[in-house]
Amino acid sequence: MKRYFKRGPWEMAAMALIALGVIMLMQPFALVLYTYSFVTLLAGTALFTVASKFPE
Repeated sequence: MKRYFKRGPWEMAAMALIALGVIMLMQPFALVLYTYSFVTLLAGTALFTVASKFPE
Protein backbone atom coordinates (compact mmCIF):
# COMPACT_ATOMS: atom_id res chain seq x y z
CA MET A 1 0.00 0.00 0.00
CA LYS A 2 2.92 2.35 0.62
CA ARG A 3 3.97 2.28 -3.01
CA TYR A 4 0.80 4.15 -4.00
CA PHE A 5 1.74 7.07 -1.77
CA LYS A 6 5.23 7.93 -3.00
CA ARG A 7 5.89 11.66 -3.08
CA GLY A 8 7.36 12.00 -6.57
CA PRO A 9 4.45 10.92 -8.80
CA TRP A 10 1.83 12.71 -6.70
CA GLU A 11 3.80 15.96 -6.69
CA MET A 12 4.25 15.75 -10.46
CA ALA A 13 0.51 15.19 -10.90
CA ALA A 14 -0.21 18.17 -8.64
CA MET A 15 2.17 20.40 -10.60
CA ALA A 16 0.55 19.28 -13.85
CA LEU A 17 -2.87 20.15 -12.41
CA ILE A 18 -1.64 23.58 -11.34
CA ALA A 19 -0.16 24.18 -14.80
CA LEU A 20 -3.44 23.10 -16.40
CA GLY A 21 -5.31 25.55 -14.18
CA VAL A 22 -3.02 28.41 -15.21
CA ILE A 23 -3.46 27.53 -18.89
CA MET A 24 -7.22 27.42 -18.41
CA LEU A 25 -7.08 30.81 -16.70
CA MET A 26 -5.12 32.47 -19.51
CA GLN A 27 -6.89 31.12 -22.57
CA PRO A 28 -9.34 33.49 -24.29
CA PHE A 29 -11.53 30.98 -26.14
CA ALA A 30 -13.80 28.98 -23.84
CA LEU A 31 -15.64 30.56 -20.94
CA VAL A 32 -16.26 27.17 -19.31
CA LEU A 33 -12.50 26.55 -19.05
CA TYR A 34 -12.03 29.96 -17.47
CA THR A 35 -14.89 29.22 -15.07
CA TYR A 36 -13.29 26.04 -13.75
CA SER A 37 -9.71 27.32 -13.73
CA PHE A 38 -9.80 28.46 -10.10
CA VAL A 39 -11.20 25.12 -8.94
CA THR A 40 -8.45 23.34 -10.87
CA LEU A 41 -5.76 25.56 -9.36
CA LEU A 42 -7.20 25.02 -5.88
CA ALA A 43 -7.31 21.26 -6.32
CA GLY A 44 -3.73 21.18 -7.59
CA THR A 45 -2.53 23.30 -4.68
CA ALA A 46 -4.36 21.14 -2.14
CA LEU A 47 -2.98 17.97 -3.74
CA PHE A 48 0.54 19.38 -3.70
CA THR A 49 0.20 20.30 -0.02
CA VAL A 50 -0.98 16.81 0.88
CA ALA A 51 1.52 15.04 -1.38
CA SER A 52 4.44 16.92 0.13
CA LYS A 53 3.73 15.04 3.36
CA PHE A 54 4.05 11.61 1.70
CA PRO A 55 7.24 9.59 2.25
CA GLU A 56 9.91 9.47 -0.43
